Amino acid sequence: MQVHHYGDSPEFRDIGEGISVISLPQPFYDNNNVYLIDGDEPVLIDSGYVQSLGLLQAALRKKKLSLAKIKKVFYTHDHVDHITASLVLRSYSPARHYGMLGMSEHVGNYSRHLERMQMAMNRLVYKANSDYDKRRALKEKAQASFIRFLDAVKADSKVDPVLKMDVELQEGDVVSIGKRELGFIYTPGHNRWHLTPYLIGEGIYFTGDLVLKNISSVYAEVDGNLQHYKESLSRLLQLPVRRLLPAHGEEPVNPQRAIKILMRTIGILERGVLARLQEGYTDLRQMTVSAMGEKVEESSYYPTALAVMHSFIAKYRALGAIEIDERDPPYECYRLKADYELT
Repeated sequence: MQVHHYGDSPEFRDIGEGISVISLPQPFYDNNNVYLIDGDEPVLIDSGYVQSLGLLQAALRKKKLSLAKIKKVFYTHDHVDHITASLVLRSYSPARHYGMLGMSEHVGNYSRHLERMQMAMNRLVYKANSDYDKRRALKEKAQASFIRFLDAVKADSKVDPVLKMDVELQEGDVVSIGKRELGFIYTPGHNRWHLTPYLIGEGIYFTGDLVLKNISSVYAEVDGNLQHYKESLSRLLQLPVRRLLPAHGEEPVNPQRAIKILMRTIGILERGVLARLQEGYTDLRQMTVSAMGEKVEESSYYPTALAVMHSFIAKYRALGAIEIDERDPPYECYRLKADYELT
């Protein structure tokens, strides 16, 4: 396996109750958390980015484990930073892979799947920017991480680019992991195939990208849905969550407060979008910079930020509430229809 070399070699950190976490680097967004539920039958929640699998193996050895000893891997969803290590993991581990029903069939060849995702990101960049040179530069910057993934896949003969799950899960399924049991709730919005595994009777929820410090990406024209995302957050808030373990960042001290802050943030952003649309024609870039500050344009979060703001546009477009001015397709501007009544 070709291992991507980073500056530091991360290690698992014990977070109590038989659970450890490792923060693995990857080229797309922030480091990704992979959780190990230790015990008689050690299992993983997600497996990380394909080129970080060697780092995961090294960290497991320090815990007197190995990939070969992992019995089951449960995937929260199919995004590149969570699942692409599975494309090579089968060469090193007999672990069974578990994911949402229909997910692997939808993805198929992961290189082509990621290419579709990349094209969606490019569409947002072109929709948002009227300056040709600027949008080309943004596109090339985003393309660099995609190229790194393709190089990693092509260079390793042990990589099978077709995503496969051994067991397809639905909400209500229960899987034994030694003396404990994992249940699963369907939490779409960030992604159509998003599952939240939880330890039954323990109040410990592995929330993937559902609850982060910032709002997750919602690629409305690919596999995300803003309304479903809000509904999943609302549902989680009603559940007996004692610990919330996210795929990026630290575990929140107060899970309910973390969920409420996200829901409140969505409301603030939506009111801001409506205010800009009421003022007259505006474009996606202007809305994003207005909501999140000019520095967002230079950050790796920018495509995600565009996706979040575009999800509001997609919502109001579906409601027939906005007018679209196709000034230089695909670049376009939007405004609220004069006769649309805000509720």
